[in-house]
Amino acid sequence: MSNSLGKNNMIYSDLSHLRKPKKHFYNWGIFAGFLVLALGIWLGGINHSLFLEINHQHGLLPNILWGGLNLLSYSKFFILPVLLIILTFAFKRERILNVLLLVLAYYVVFAALKVAVGEARPYIVLPEGSFFWLNYFEDAVKSAHKSFPSGHTGNMAVFVFAISNLFFVNRKGLQFIMLLLLILTAFARICTGWHWPLDVIASGLIGYLLVKVCFAINFKRLTGKRG
Repeated sequence: MSNSLGKNNMIYSDLSHLRKPKKHFYNWGIFAGFLVLALGIWLGGINHSLFLEINHQHGLLPNILWGGLNLLSYSKFFILPVLLIILTFAFKRERILNVLLLVLAYYVVFAALKVAVGEARPYIVLPEGSFFWLNYFEDAVKSAHKSFPSGHTGNMAVFVFAISNLFFVNRKGLQFIMLLLLILTAFARICTGWHWPLDVIASGLIGYLLVKVCFAINFKRLTGKRG
């Protein structure tokens, strides 16, 4: 009996790796879907018209909720990065270096892209009164030409994908809730008049790639080789 159990365990161990590509394929499939969506919006030249369509639906949720999502994901308040670092240090301390690298990469990459692209925000491009604009605490003058990419959406994307990778690997329901939080944040940035649709879609894609790259680094192996 023990021999048969041992063989079964060996077979299970040998075949277990075959399940992983399905999950990776699923995640990258969603990534590819949003990438195609972004290309479609760009090539179709509907970025501005789609913004107006979404922005005019801002009344579906109260302004306090849109404003709360903007506040939570505002990178200058460090709410999500600090929360991510605390949770990692408390429960996944072996990944703390990956998370610190991820937070640093997020701030550097998004700040560099905003300066390099210099895209004008909707309130600079569109006529006043043609869309809904809500501003509680952001500097509209300094960030007037820093629309791409969306720092708020990217901040939430990094948090959502990092948390899902660290704590919700086999929990599809919780992963879906986290993804819903990201989608709501993206809509909040459009519904409050701060970003174009391409800004928020691209930010989610960039955030996903940053998590993948930073979490792929094995710091234990690197420090082991140095030792």
